[in-house]
Amino acid sequence: MTTSVEFTVEKVIKGGLGLGRLADGQVVMVPRVLPGELVRVQLRRHHKQYQEADLLEVLQSSDQRVMPICPMYDTCGGCDFQHAAYTEQLRLKNGILTETLCRARLCQEKELATLMGAAQASPKLFGYRQRIRLQVSQGRAGYFGRQSHDLVPVSRCPLAGEGINSVLADLSVSRQFQSLLSMSSAIELLENPAHNSIILLIHYTRKTRPGDHQAARLLCQALPLLEAVIFSVEGQTKGPCFNDTGEIPLSGLLVEFSLPAGLCRQSLTLALEPGGFCQVNLGQNENCIRLLLDWTREMKPTKALDLFCGMGNFSLPLAMQGWEITGMDMQRSTIRSAVRNAEAAGLADRCRFSQESATKAARRLLAEKATFDCLILDPPRSGCAELIPLLPGLEARQIIYISCDPATLARDLAGLTKTGYRLTEVRLVDMFPQTAHQETMVRLERE
Repeated sequence: MTTSVEFTVEKVIKGGLGLGRLADGQVVMVPRVLPGELVRVQLRRHHKQYQEADLLEVLQSSDQRVMPICPMYDTCGGCDFQHAAYTEQLRLKNGILTETLCRARLCQEKELATLMGAAQASPKLFGYRQRIRLQVSQGRAGYFGRQSHDLVPVSRCPLAGEGINSVLADLSVSRQFQSLLSMSSAIELLENPAHNSIILLIHYTRKTRPGDHQAARLLCQALPLLEAVIFSVEGQTKGPCFNDTGEIPLSGLLVEFSLPAGLCRQSLTLALEPGGFCQVNLGQNENCIRLLLDWTREMKPTKALDLFCGMGNFSLPLAMQGWEITGMDMQRSTIRSAVRNAEAAGLADRCRFSQESATKAARRLLAEKATFDCLILDPPRSGCAELIPLLPGLEARQIIYISCDPATLARDLAGLTKTGYRLTEVRLVDMFPQTAHQETMVRLERE
């Protein structure tokens, strides 16, 4: 029989879980709580060093607790912090980040005041996502429940932009859409800011047939905001692709957004192919670029290396400041986009992009005895541990590391500090309000 217990929450840790202790000292982790709250929980899963629990009741609540705006918050696994005031969300995330850095012995507590800048708040707290992905099960689309694979159907997500929610609501009552869902494993809705439209990407479980093509075309005719429907089969975003007139080449469909002239000296439009990577919070993406430019402003523009360049999100704003850019990425479509974006901005003479893994590129550049003044690292969540030992040979005065996972960030920073670099600034950039996910930017200088 499961047991109900009470305890006071000591702190919130990675993943948004509250940590407390039983009378015998055993650690208990529970979601949807805040530091200092007295809670009653139901223990449900025992591990060697801690127990998981479900929240039953908040007996004494924090003054930072607020009412979640989403009716699905208690069951959906998409958000972690809707019950916390936004200033408290930033405080909690900064606390998790600083504890991670200190535990990895990357800094001491007394250094935090000078090392950690103020957390960069998001311009939007809701409606900020330019892209969402929903799982599909038994003909229904939604998010997985917290710590489960039970589907929570949704027809509206408060984190998504209004265009996405408008199309999602129309799709939920569409007969054509239901027929397509029956053969789908997941769907993605992407806002195309420059076109004020939405693109629907359907992950299909089999090759498409004429009936699927007809349903896609009818969907685009019925929903004015829906620009196109793309089928992704066997994990490859290769189409076919349809709009309201019929099948169109996927190569002609681009997601475009613009950076303001005040950010990069002149307006810059970035485009990528559907399925390529860009940040989901475009307003906060501008703040990341602004921070990058601030950190490099005192350096004379010479040569910069962007080893995970994507479609040029960081490379091209630097090129506009006069830097010569060498960029690599493994995804062929993003390199096509980077080349296209550089040409459209008149920066092709300053940029050289190639499809290559970061590690392979670093080894090649070392063999060529190439050196750079600035390195940009924006790796996937898994980080870039295998790359770290190669970087000192490129002799960069400064490395800027952008991370979406504090644990792999700490591991990679520990490697860099052992090779002669020191942390000079760390900044939490809140890319994902209402969730426990973290984006961090770090500046390192060569000793």
